[in-house]
Amino acid sequence: MMHSSDEEYFNSLIKKPTVFKNIGCLSVTYTPPYLPHREEELRTLAKYFKTIFEEQDEPLRKICITGPTGSGKTTLAKRFGQLLENIDKNKNFLLVYINCRIYKSPYLIISTLARKLNKAIPPRGYSFEELQSLLIRLLDFYSPKVLLVLDEIDYLISRVGTDFLYTLLRISEMTTKQWISYIFIARNLNFIHQLDASTQSSFQSNHISLDRYSETDLKDIIKSRSELAFYDSTITEDSVELIADISSKSGDARYAIEILWGAGQCADDESSPIVYPDHVRKAKALIHPEIRREVILTLTLHQKLILLAIIRKLKHTKNAYISTNDAISSYRLACEEYEEEPRRHTQIWSYLKELSKQDVISTKISGEGMRGKTTLISIPDISVETIELFLMKSIENQKKTVEHAEK
Repeated sequence: MMHSSDEEYFNSLIKKPTVFKNIGCLSVTYTPPYLPHREEELRTLAKYFKTIFEEQDEPLRKICITGPTGSGKTTLAKRFGQLLENIDKNKNFLLVYINCRIYKSPYLIISTLARKLNKAIPPRGYSFEELQSLLIRLLDFYSPKVLLVLDEIDYLISRVGTDFLYTLLRISEMTTKQWISYIFIARNLNFIHQLDASTQSSFQSNHISLDRYSETDLKDIIKSRSELAFYDSTITEDSVELIADISSKSGDARYAIEILWGAGQCADDESSPIVYPDHVRKAKALIHPEIRREVILTLTLHQKLILLAIIRKLKHTKNAYISTNDAISSYRLACEEYEEEPRRHTQIWSYLKELSKQDVISTKISGEGMRGKTTLISIPDISVETIELFLMKSIENQKKTVEHAEK
């Protein structure tokens, strides 16, 4: 229960002046109405899917968007879906966006798609085959025009293999008409080498490749997003240019927007009515392009605990790498601190593999100078203190959520 002094403090925060007009426009899930420097790619999508609303049956429509982190892949696909929603005269269009890093199994993906068509369907209780059959019946019954966007499809294939992709594409052969069109999003096309020759060919021919943004591109993006998120004249031109300069080294628009958000927060913390370059510098010190907030937030509680354990051990030893045994010992201490029952050795190994797949940690086999062979663990080029603080807050929030749900 909040004490009166706590309530007063919270109320003072709410009433405190802010530079933000709409902070939600800086969220990673927000899709802006205008995409600077992605106009041509948006037109390419429009040309490819121009017959999506035609009554006659069409060949299977699928396209793959690739590019490095922060090049606008997800935003491009979502914005195109919004445009289709806006022009759908029959109001029968359905945009279904699924991030395969969050919905990590074929069952979850098919279930999510089915529940978009009929919310009364329970999330569990069917076998995969029953769920697939139900989805086919729902598609034929509702006759929707579905655009299914599968983000990070390469991650899903690395986890479960290619069979699910074939199953998904074959659904269209089992329905009376071609109800589903597909946009697949991946970092690159390397995953297609696991597919058969004809499927590989179709992915290569229906492909949009996005380049990293230039400094000029990033400046335009930051200006555009600032106009949506901040009150007029609350961010200086120098601040915009500094964010563009910092983020141009990676060409990552998402990183630029995170710095923009962080700089606004720093300005608010200091009760400054304007976002100055020094606020940008402070924000940059707390945000790094290698490990993102949304990646950490999708981890399970015990994945976060093992990551926290690795960070603390690296911080304590000041070494570039630690052994798996060191990580496990540190993990058990972290479990004790947060009053969690440690998982078994095999489960811990699965957590480490998952963190490695998500590029949160890096691993290598020990070489000469060590007795026997062991897996060595490190963190990408980023300050461990920066991750540790954010991770601890995330763990505490997750535990509070679980405790509240159990009451």
